[in-house]
Amino acid sequence: MTTADAETGRPRTTRVDCRPAGSRYLAFAPDRDSPWYRDLLVSPQATLEIDGVPHAARAVPFEGGERGFTLHLLEVDAARGRAIADQLLVHHGELRKTLAAARAELDGAPVANRPRLRGELLGHCVTFCNDLRMHHLREDGAFTAIEKAHPGLAPALKRLRREHETVSRALHDLDRLLQGEGTIERAALREEFERVVNGLEEHFAYEEANLLPALRGDSAS
Repeated sequence: MTTADAETGRPRTTRVDCRPAGSRYLAFAPDRDSPWYRDLLVSPQATLEIDGVPHAARAVPFEGGERGFTLHLLEVDAARGRAIADQLLVHHGELRKTLAAARAELDGAPVANRPRLRGELLGHCVTFCNDLRMHHLREDGAFTAIEKAHPGLAPALKRLRREHETVSRALHDLDRLLQGEGTIERAALREEFERVVNGLEEHFAYEEANLLPALRGDSAS
């Protein structure tokens, strides 16, 4: 199961004792200090991997003092589809704002401030990378439910899953460049940054164009 670290927001993947209970799963925590248990108390969204397939889940704490959660797997009906579409646009908007802030740092910093520039961009990258990785992990889980509700989206979802992997590699390359030792050339940094941005914009645009109409009920799928 993957949760968002309660302190850093980074993805945390843990093997958890989960037992099926009808269409739900019961996740038992050995103690209250289990990191994933604390994570879900802060943010109840999780991605549960079942037989190698990711599923988006919402965690509801057990009643009666027992430590653990009931995991409700995402099911996509008309109302939920519209909500997912709205959330998708909000998340994409937030990620675009973070990218715009990083671009402003890159464009506005004078050459003399390159050490500060690297630090600022690294800070943006850490925040952005964590947010984007969680976004994509949760999307991968949601895609399972979306594909079940809209089988016609299977080819688009397959492409989006592949693009998640490509984006992850590009972010890793940018992060490695920022954390490397020695001087860093603005041109090289800008080239790597724009590669990430352009890839993400294409990814966001394709996702919005192909998923939003079906999720909003604007087209048959």
